[in-house]
Amino acid sequence: MGKKFKVSRKTKKIILGGCIGAMVILIAGLFIYLYIADTNTLGRKISIYGLDVSTLTVDKAEQKILKDFRERKVAFQEDGEVVYKTTLGNLGYDLNEDALKTQLTELQKTREANRKLFATQEDQKIPYEIQKDEEQEKTALQKSNFGDKERTASVDAAIQYNENQKQFTLISDVQGNQIDESRLLAYVDQSLESLFPSQLLGGEIKLVMGTDVYQQPSVTVSDDMQNKLSGLNEKLNKYRSSTVTYTLGNETQVVDTSTIESWLQISSDSISVDQDAVKTYVQDLATKYNTIYVPRTFHTSYGNDVTVSDNEYGFQIDQDGELQQLLKDIASGSEVSRDPVYSISAMQRNGSDDLAGSYIEVSLDNQHLWLYKDGALVTETDIVSGAPKAGRETYRGAWPIAYKASPYNLSSSEYGYNVTVKYWMPFVYGQGLHDASWQSSFGGNRYKSGAGSHGCINLPTDQAALIYNTIDGGYPIIIY
Repeated sequence: MGKKFKVSRKTKKIILGGCIGAMVILIAGLFIYLYIADTNTLGRKISIYGLDVSTLTVDKAEQKILKDFRERKVAFQEDGEVVYKTTLGNLGYDLNEDALKTQLTELQKTREANRKLFATQEDQKIPYEIQKDEEQEKTALQKSNFGDKERTASVDAAIQYNENQKQFTLISDVQGNQIDESRLLAYVDQSLESLFPSQLLGGEIKLVMGTDVYQQPSVTVSDDMQNKLSGLNEKLNKYRSSTVTYTLGNETQVVDTSTIESWLQISSDSISVDQDAVKTYVQDLATKYNTIYVPRTFHTSYGNDVTVSDNEYGFQIDQDGELQQLLKDIASGSEVSRDPVYSISAMQRNGSDDLAGSYIEVSLDNQHLWLYKDGALVTETDIVSGAPKAGRETYRGAWPIAYKASPYNLSSSEYGYNVTVKYWMPFVYGQGLHDASWQSSFGGNRYKSGAGSHGCINLPTDQAALIYNTIDGGYPIIIY
């Protein structure tokens, strides 16, 4: 057996003293370390927005935060795939360094004042100021950075005329996937601004691209568009349901649906009427059926035709008034039957025949008068007309009888007569039909002698009475 090694009491004291000394040094060193860590740095167990900045000075913590923020990845996803990656720094985003340093300094002071021996983990969210280079952001978000994916444009909602359906139809808007850079900018800014308050720092940011960043249809289906569509088709159907029948005595002229259809001007989303075409139609109507102020060819009781130039009897269509009425009628959706709008009307008509068998005919050469009514001869008689002298001749032409009067006083200071007649029927310029009891006979060439009147047509009293009682104001008289 070997000898037992014995430690002396003195040695034990030395060893114990050394252990105690080492422990004192260790504890002292720990307190020194804790003091330095809590005094010159942000302290122990601290992170800012999840980024560990324990025992870092303000300057080093600032640089670490700035680096983490600027290099933070931003990934753009579209249809489940990443189409573009960049960083916040490349997007033009940065933190205000002066403001950051101020906040870190304030944080260090606060933690130093509340120093604890045993620290617990803390995550601080300090105030910050974002800076942004807008031009750099625009460059980073150009459409060309998002790959060469084939993209389709959005389609606007529209009203179109469908030739097959013969009506207006609605084309719905369609959302495309072409990138709208201004909308993309707004989407990125809004997304990041909502993220930063809680996650200023950290891992990769994922931004999902969808309709928020695409070009939008400029026009979308709306109630106004639906109402416009209904109004256009209703208007179109009314035009196609309208007819206008002009009544011209026993004769008619019809503006049918095919004629109206030819006047319509239909574009992709509007309908109008070609007013020039309608105006031309009205002009043609007037040319065909106007009978006044144009030379009048008349078939006489002798069987020959004569033409009188001074024609102030007949019908005249008011072309402006008729145009406006026709436009109103064809838009009404109704079957309209009416006379044309006249500016001047005669007694009756049958198509272009404005006598229709009722008229007074006077032959000056033969000094004879005929009265017809509804195609039947009522009476005929010899007359005495105006003397063939300047200022006394009976006017040739066609006029309406202006009115009837019985009795009536005829007088003239120029020619020195003053006489009362029983039956007065004027037609133009003071001339008229009347009884002439002073005439001893009628017809022949008496009008060329002193028996000729001052333009009036003298009648036997019984014939004047018959004519007076047969006609009314407006009755046509033709003198040739």
